[in-house]
Amino acid sequence: MKNISFYSEKSKISGLLYTPDNFNEHHTYSAILLCHGFAGIKELLVDNYAKEFAKHGFVAMSFDYRGFGESEGETVIDPLNQIQDIYNASEYLRHQTFVDTNNLSLWGSSLGGANAILASAMDSTYASICVQLTFGNGERVVTQGDEATKEATLGMIRKLWGREVLNNKGMMVPLNKMLHDEQSLIFLKENAEAFPALLSKIPFSTLKNTFRLKAEKFIPLVEAPILIVGAENDDVNPIMESHHLYEKAIEPKELLIIEEAGHYDAYRGNAFDMIVKKQIAFFKSNKKQQK
Repeated sequence: MKNISFYSEKSKISGLLYTPDNFNEHHTYSAILLCHGFAGIKELLVDNYAKEFAKHGFVAMSFDYRGFGESEGETVIDPLNQIQDIYNASEYLRHQTFVDTNNLSLWGSSLGGANAILASAMDSTYASICVQLTFGNGERVVTQGDEATKEATLGMIRKLWGREVLNNKGMMVPLNKMLHDEQSLIFLKENAEAFPALLSKIPFSTLKNTFRLKAEKFIPLVEAPILIVGAENDDVNPIMESHHLYEKAIEPKELLIIEEAGHYDAYRGNAFDMIVKKQIAFFKSNKKQQK
């Protein structure tokens, strides 16, 4: 593993590059770009997956989106900006002589999964796509399908959006105030001391951006083979979100549901072992012939 950097829309982006055992820079390897979730950082959660992918012969890379972790830029969760970061990270990999540019795949977890769906819907060059613990409709997840919550949330978004547009006044909110589920709050409490970047304040406009994100409208446009992984007891992005995405995806597609697992169980223990084994097999089976 080594630290790397590249530029995304003039902001310097920090990344980590993982290479296989007995790596030979004169050979070419299939590559996997890992996209972390909501306000995440490259050293946390996704690193276990990157290490396993590298052990099984892939070049893997994770990175901090603009404004997060060690990357430059404004700290705001804007899927359009983050998708552009994904494209620029992909271009960085394609410019490495040891990467087989015909076999670059995307992996995304939670919000990173939704971002990966949109990115691959608009760029058909990826060999395959794997998304896990993600969602098809941000509005449905934020409001939990409750009409009263939807109206109240929309009213709050409109009010604060108006302040930004009319008076250039935004509101910065601690990350824990943006999280509504117990699993995420527990995770934040357990990891905030070791990873103080998780305590960053983010603009309230993040809620607006998440609310409007509807990956299920884009997934029918994804032409690459796609694997969707869900956790049965996910309180962050409920399991039905994985089913909605699978129903709307086109073939070839696969669905893996991990029983009795919550959102963060997928990053450790038995759930992690089952998921990463399936993902490695999926990526290997969907390699394209080298040009």
